[in-house]
Amino acid sequence: MADNIKGRVRSIIIDKAANADNLTMQGELGYQSGGYAPLTQELNVAFHLNLTDAEVEAQATVLDVINLVESKIPH
Repeated sequence: MADNIKGRVRSIIIDKAANADNLTMQGELGYQSGGYAPLTQELNVAFHLNLTDAEVEAQATVLDVINLVESKIPH
């Protein structure tokens, strides 16, 4: 299940780019402070979560976002 979550989060963030885990959200992917609302909304819809923009914005890399989503999904 974790690999499925990882792949889905990756595709939402960067459309399945290779070696995505270490890409930085702001530096390499261009997310800017205050500009996380569409990403947060898409993650919430895809995974039936209630993440806040601040939670997502606090993540430095794609892997950090994956870990956040995984931590919020009931096991």
